[in-house]
Amino acid sequence: MKLARVGLMVGVLALGGTVACSEENDVAKQNRVKGTNHLAKKEYKEATEAYALSLQADPKQEKVWEKKAFAHLELGQMDKASEAVLKILEMKTTPADKAETYRTLASMHMKGGTLEDAEKYFNEALKIEPKDEASLGWIAEIYAQKGGARSMSAPIVKADLEKSLSVYDQVIAINPNSANTYLNKRVVMGRLMEYERQQKDMALSEAAENAKDKTVVDEANARAAEHQKKMDEYQGQFAEMTKKFSEAQKAAKAQAAAGTP
Repeated sequence: MKLARVGLMVGVLALGGTVACSEENDVAKQNRVKGTNHLAKKEYKEATEAYALSLQADPKQEKVWEKKAFAHLELGQMDKASEAVLKILEMKTTPADKAETYRTLASMHMKGGTLEDAEKYFNEALKIEPKDEASLGWIAEIYAQKGGARSMSAPIVKADLEKSLSVYDQVIAINPNSANTYLNKRVVMGRLMEYERQQKDMALSEAAENAKDKTVVDEANARAAEHQKKMDEYQGQFAEMTKKFSEAQKAAKAQAAAGTP
Protein backbone atom coordinates (compact mmCIF):
# COMPACT_ATOMS: atom_id res chain seq x y z
CA MET A 1 0.00 0.00 0.00
CA LYS A 2 1.21 3.45 -0.90
CA LEU A 3 -0.36 6.61 0.42
CA ALA A 4 0.65 10.23 0.68
CA ARG A 5 3.61 11.33 2.77
CA VAL A 6 3.43 10.63 6.46
CA GLY A 7 6.26 11.58 8.84
CA LEU A 8 7.51 8.36 10.41
CA MET A 9 9.89 8.21 13.35
CA VAL A 10 11.72 5.29 11.78
CA GLY A 11 15.08 6.42 10.47
CA VAL A 12 14.88 9.75 12.29
CA LEU A 13 18.56 9.53 13.11
CA ALA A 14 21.46 9.35 10.70
CA LEU A 15 24.28 8.39 13.03
CA GLY A 16 27.76 8.68 11.66
CA GLY A 17 29.54 7.10 14.61
CA THR A 18 30.34 7.57 18.27
CA VAL A 19 30.39 11.13 19.54
CA ALA A 20 33.32 12.15 21.74
CA CYS A 21 32.27 13.18 25.20
CA SER A 22 32.71 16.84 25.95
CA GLU A 23 34.90 17.82 28.87
CA GLU A 24 32.46 20.57 29.68
CA ASN A 25 30.93 20.03 33.12
CA ASP A 26 27.38 20.23 31.87
CA VAL A 27 25.04 17.50 33.11
CA ALA A 28 22.59 17.91 30.25
CA LYS A 29 25.29 17.88 27.61
CA GLN A 30 27.32 15.06 29.14
CA ASN A 31 24.31 12.77 29.34
CA ARG A 32 23.10 13.83 25.91
CA VAL A 33 26.44 12.76 24.44
CA LYS A 34 26.36 9.50 26.42
CA GLY A 35 22.90 8.80 25.10
CA THR A 36 23.96 9.39 21.50
CA ASN A 37 27.00 7.15 21.96
CA HIS A 38 24.73 4.38 23.25
CA LEU A 39 22.30 4.97 20.42
CA ALA A 40 25.09 4.64 17.85
CA LYS A 41 25.90 1.23 19.36
CA LYS A 42 22.21 0.26 19.40
CA GLU A 43 22.29 0.15 23.20
CA TYR A 44 18.76 1.48 23.39
CA LYS A 45 18.03 0.89 27.07
CA GLU A 46 21.21 2.70 28.11
CA ALA A 47 20.41 5.47 25.62
CA THR A 48 16.98 6.11 27.15
CA GLU A 49 18.48 6.25 30.62
CA ALA A 50 21.16 8.76 29.59
CA TYR A 51 18.66 10.89 27.69
CA ALA A 52 16.35 10.89 30.71
CA LEU A 53 19.14 12.35 32.85
CA SER A 54 19.94 14.94 30.19
CA LEU A 55 16.28 15.98 29.94
CA GLN A 56 15.95 16.11 33.70
CA ALA A 57 18.67 18.77 33.67
CA ASP A 58 17.28 20.55 30.60
CA PRO A 59 13.79 19.49 29.44
CA LYS A 60 13.76 21.94 26.51
CA GLN A 61 15.89 19.77 24.24
CA GLU A 62 13.60 18.87 21.37
CA LYS A 63 16.12 16.69 19.53
CA VAL A 64 16.88 14.74 22.68
CA TRP A 65 13.19 13.98 23.18
CA GLU A 66 13.12 12.87 19.55
CA LYS A 67 16.08 10.52 20.02
CA LYS A 68 14.64 9.22 23.28
CA ALA A 69 11.37 8.44 21.49
CA PHE A 70 13.30 6.57 18.79
CA ALA A 71 15.18 4.49 21.38
CA HIS A 72 11.93 3.58 23.14
CA LEU A 73 10.44 2.54 19.80
CA GLU A 74 13.38 0.22 19.19
CA LEU A 75 12.73 -1.31 22.61
CA GLY A 76 9.05 -1.78 21.76
CA GLN A 77 8.02 0.71 24.44
CA MET A 78 5.26 2.51 22.57
CA ASP A 79 3.82 4.29 25.63
CA LYS A 80 7.14 5.85 26.56
CA ALA A 81 7.87 6.74 22.96
CA SER A 82 4.49 8.49 22.76
CA GLU A 83 5.20 10.40 25.97
CA ALA A 84 8.44 11.68 24.45
CA VAL A 85 6.74 12.84 21.24
CA LEU A 86 4.03 14.59 23.26
CA LYS A 87 6.82 16.51 24.99
CA ILE A 88 8.03 17.58 21.54
CA LEU A 89 4.49 18.69 20.74
CA GLU A 90 4.57 21.09 23.71
CA MET A 91 7.50 22.89 22.09
CA LYS A 92 5.87 23.35 18.70
CA THR A 93 4.53 26.86 18.11
CA THR A 94 3.11 26.83 14.57
CA PRO A 95 -0.02 24.95 13.48
CA ALA A 96 1.92 23.23 10.68
CA ASP A 97 4.56 21.93 13.09
CA LYS A 98 1.91 20.75 15.53
CA ALA A 99 0.04 18.91 12.77
CA GLU A 100 3.26 17.26 11.57
CA THR A 101 4.05 16.10 15.12
CA TYR A 102 0.57 14.60 15.47
CA ARG A 103 1.13 12.77 12.17
CA THR A 104 4.45 11.47 13.46
CA LEU A 105 2.77 10.21 16.63
CA ALA A 106 -0.07 8.65 14.65
CA SER A 107 2.41 6.97 12.30
CA MET A 108 4.23 5.43 15.24
CA HIS A 109 1.00 3.89 16.46
CA MET A 110 0.13 2.80 12.93
CA LYS A 111 3.43 0.96 12.69
CA GLY A 112 2.91 -0.51 16.16
CA GLY A 113 -0.56 -1.76 15.31
CA THR A 114 -2.45 0.37 17.84
CA LEU A 115 -4.96 1.61 15.30
CA GLU A 116 -7.31 3.38 17.71
CA ASP A 117 -4.50 5.63 18.93
CA ALA A 118 -3.29 6.17 15.38
CA GLU A 119 -6.75 7.32 14.33
CA LYS A 120 -6.98 9.62 17.34
CA TYR A 121 -3.76 11.44 16.48
CA PHE A 122 -4.50 11.62 12.76
CA ASN A 123 -7.78 13.28 13.72
CA GLU A 124 -5.86 15.77 15.88
CA ALA A 125 -3.80 16.66 12.81
CA LEU A 126 -7.03 17.10 10.83
CA LYS A 127 -8.37 19.54 13.41
CA ILE A 128 -5.42 21.76 12.50
CA GLU A 129 -5.29 20.97 8.78
CA PRO A 130 -8.75 19.75 7.66
CA LYS A 131 -7.54 19.06 4.12
CA ASP A 132 -4.60 16.94 5.21
CA GLU A 133 -4.64 14.28 2.51
CA ALA A 134 -2.12 12.05 4.30
CA SER A 135 -4.07 11.84 7.57
CA LEU A 136 -7.35 11.20 5.75
CA GLY A 137 -5.73 8.50 3.65
CA TRP A 138 -4.39 6.71 6.69
CA ILE A 139 -7.71 6.93 8.52
CA ALA A 140 -9.33 5.31 5.49
CA GLU A 141 -6.65 2.62 5.65
CA ILE A 142 -7.33 2.04 9.35
CA TYR A 143 -10.99 1.34 8.63
CA ALA A 144 -10.04 -0.79 5.63
CA GLN A 145 -7.89 -2.94 7.92
CA LYS A 146 -10.56 -3.11 10.61
CA GLY A 147 -13.10 -4.10 7.97
CA GLY A 148 -10.99 -6.97 6.66
CA ALA A 149 -9.90 -5.43 3.37
CA ARG A 150 -6.22 -6.29 3.78
CA SER A 151 -6.63 -10.01 4.43
CA MET A 152 -8.81 -12.47 2.54
CA SER A 153 -9.04 -14.59 5.69
CA ALA A 154 -10.12 -11.74 7.96
CA PRO A 155 -13.81 -11.39 8.85
CA ILE A 156 -15.60 -8.73 6.83
CA VAL A 157 -17.04 -5.84 8.83
CA LYS A 158 -19.36 -3.96 6.50
CA ALA A 159 -19.68 -0.79 8.59
CA ASP A 160 -15.90 -0.32 8.74
CA LEU A 161 -15.52 -0.89 5.00
CA GLU A 162 -18.25 1.63 4.26
CA LYS A 163 -16.53 4.13 6.57
CA SER A 164 -13.28 3.53 4.70
CA LEU A 165 -14.97 4.28 1.36
CA SER A 166 -16.42 7.48 2.79
CA VAL A 167 -13.01 8.73 3.94
CA TYR A 168 -11.36 7.74 0.65
CA ASP A 169 -13.98 9.92 -1.05
CA GLN A 170 -12.78 12.84 1.07
CA VAL A 171 -9.22 12.23 -0.14
CA ILE A 172 -10.40 12.12 -3.76
CA ALA A 173 -12.29 15.39 -3.27
CA ILE A 174 -9.01 17.00 -2.20
CA ASN A 175 -6.85 15.29 -4.79
CA PRO A 176 -8.75 13.77 -7.75
CA ASN A 177 -5.45 12.63 -9.27
CA SER A 178 -4.45 10.37 -6.38
CA ALA A 179 -4.01 7.08 -8.23
CA ASN A 180 -3.30 5.08 -5.07
CA THR A 181 -6.53 6.26 -3.47
CA TYR A 182 -8.54 4.81 -6.35
CA LEU A 183 -6.56 1.60 -6.04
CA ASN A 184 -7.12 1.35 -2.28
CA LYS A 185 -10.80 2.19 -2.64
CA ARG A 186 -11.13 -0.55 -5.25
CA VAL A 187 -9.72 -3.10 -2.80
CA VAL A 188 -12.34 -2.11 -0.23
CA MET A 189 -15.10 -2.38 -2.82
CA GLY A 190 -13.91 -5.87 -3.68
CA ARG A 191 -14.39 -6.96 -0.08
CA LEU A 192 -17.82 -5.34 0.06
CA MET A 193 -18.79 -7.30 -3.05
CA GLU A 194 -17.62 -10.45 -1.31
CA TYR A 195 -19.73 -9.54 1.72
CA GLU A 196 -22.83 -9.13 -0.45
CA ARG A 197 -22.08 -12.43 -2.20
CA GLN A 198 -21.86 -14.21 1.14
CA GLN A 199 -25.13 -12.70 2.29
CA LYS A 200 -26.81 -13.65 -0.98
CA ASP A 201 -25.60 -17.25 -0.69
CA MET A 202 -26.88 -17.44 2.88
CA ALA A 203 -30.29 -16.15 1.79
CA LEU A 204 -30.49 -18.67 -1.06
CA SER A 205 -29.49 -21.49 1.29
CA GLU A 206 -32.24 -20.43 3.68
CA ALA A 207 -34.74 -20.50 0.82
CA ALA A 208 -33.62 -23.99 -0.21
CA GLU A 209 -33.79 -25.31 3.34
CA ASN A 210 -37.34 -24.00 3.76
CA ALA A 211 -38.66 -24.89 0.31
CA LYS A 212 -42.05 -25.91 1.71
CA ASP A 213 -42.62 -22.59 3.49
CA LYS A 214 -43.57 -20.05 0.83
CA THR A 215 -43.38 -17.10 3.22
CA VAL A 216 -39.81 -17.90 4.25
CA VAL A 217 -38.79 -18.67 0.67
CA ASP A 218 -40.20 -15.40 -0.67
CA GLU A 219 -38.55 -13.34 2.05
CA ALA A 220 -35.18 -15.09 1.61
CA ASN A 221 -35.30 -14.72 -2.16
CA ALA A 222 -36.10 -11.04 -1.77
CA ARG A 223 -33.02 -10.61 0.40
CA ALA A 224 -30.92 -12.53 -2.11
CA ALA A 225 -32.14 -10.22 -4.88
CA GLU A 226 -31.29 -7.15 -2.79
CA HIS A 227 -27.77 -8.44 -2.15
CA GLN A 228 -27.36 -9.15 -5.87
CA LYS A 229 -28.42 -5.58 -6.59
CA LYS A 230 -25.75 -4.26 -4.20
CA MET A 231 -23.17 -6.52 -5.83
CA ASP A 232 -24.05 -5.09 -9.21
CA GLU A 233 -23.76 -1.54 -7.88
CA TYR A 234 -20.34 -2.22 -6.40
CA GLN A 235 -19.26 -3.91 -9.62
CA GLY A 236 -20.09 -0.75 -11.53
CA GLN A 237 -18.21 1.40 -9.02
CA PHE A 238 -15.29 -1.04 -9.11
CA ALA A 239 -15.04 -0.60 -12.87
CA GLU A 240 -15.21 3.18 -12.45
CA MET A 241 -12.36 3.09 -9.91
CA THR A 242 -10.28 1.05 -12.36
CA LYS A 243 -10.88 3.71 -15.00
CA LYS A 244 -10.07 6.56 -12.59
CA PHE A 245 -6.91 4.77 -11.46
CA SER A 246 -5.71 4.49 -15.04
CA GLU A 247 -6.51 8.14 -15.75
CA ALA A 248 -4.71 9.30 -12.60
CA GLN A 249 -1.64 7.27 -13.53
CA LYS A 250 -1.58 8.83 -17.00
CA ALA A 251 -1.97 12.31 -15.48
CA ALA A 252 0.92 11.66 -13.09
CA LYS A 253 3.16 10.50 -15.94
CA ALA A 254 2.23 13.56 -17.99
CA GLN A 255 3.05 15.85 -15.07
CA ALA A 256 6.37 14.10 -14.53
CA ALA A 257 7.25 14.42 -18.21
CA ALA A 258 6.38 18.11 -18.13
CA GLY A 259 8.30 18.67 -14.91
CA THR A 260 5.15 19.77 -13.07
CA PRO A 261 5.34 19.36 -9.27
